[in-house]
Amino acid sequence: MKNFRIGMPALIELASFDDTVDLCRELSLDFIELNMNLPSNFIENLDSSHLMSVKEKHKLSYTMHMPDDADMGVFFEPVRKGYVQLSIDTIEWAYHSGVELLNFHIIEGAKMTLPDRKVYIYDQYEDVFIAKFTESFLKTAEAGFKKGVKINIENSGNFGNSFAQKALNSVLRFKGTGLTWDVGHDSAKNYVDHDFLMKKIDFISHMHCHDTLGAKDHLVPFTGELDIENRLAFAKERGLTVVIEVKTIAALKESIYVLRQKKLI
Repeated sequence: MKNFRIGMPALIELASFDDTVDLCRELSLDFIELNMNLPSNFIENLDSSHLMSVKEKHKLSYTMHMPDDADMGVFFEPVRKGYVQLSIDTIEWAYHSGVELLNFHIIEGAKMTLPDRKVYIYDQYEDVFIAKFTESFLKTAEAGFKKGVKINIENSGNFGNSFAQKALNSVLRFKGTGLTWDVGHDSAKNYVDHDFLMKKIDFISHMHCHDTLGAKDHLVPFTGELDIENRLAFAKERGLTVVIEVKTIAALKESIYVLRQKKLI
């Protein structure tokens, strides 16, 4: 079997990194996906030497979820450059902290609601978006590749958009870039991401796993309608890192218990 590993997300109920480590160890998981949406997980609030000490002592590893609003294709240059600089700073921090992967979203951006339809600005001006998105990730990917930090982009119901696909096709040419398959986002958004993901299957290196029921996601496995066994079989076959992406301590404990009872992890 390839290096299939199971991790947990940083949770808003956990006040500190050490609390997160304690839960990760209690559940005998392999890694933690830190989350820069949480102030406790800002890079200036996480001491690199402490993370490395924990990594070495407890044989844990880390990934980092970048801010949900980090729009790498935003048209406003000072804002875009700020996100690029944050990414480069995070890569430098990650190199010294034992963090192996940064996970980004692709942002749909603003939209105009017309009487008969919604028009996405990035769709209308896709050439501008693609150029800016590509420039942002060129710099980010170069920095990541030099430091051995993977750069991944996660689906969130927008991989079906033409501007997103063209931007991703451009960026995936860069060394060290890949895709995160969020199987719950895929399912809850009526599989609009799925065709593109399957066309780029060899770029998928990371997974966010949670169940769904209709549009409701981040559910405990086997409480919804998603074929969790199929998704985890895919992850095992390809040696992915898999975050069990539920949102509470109780849900995480239940998820790990259920998956182990079914001998899926």
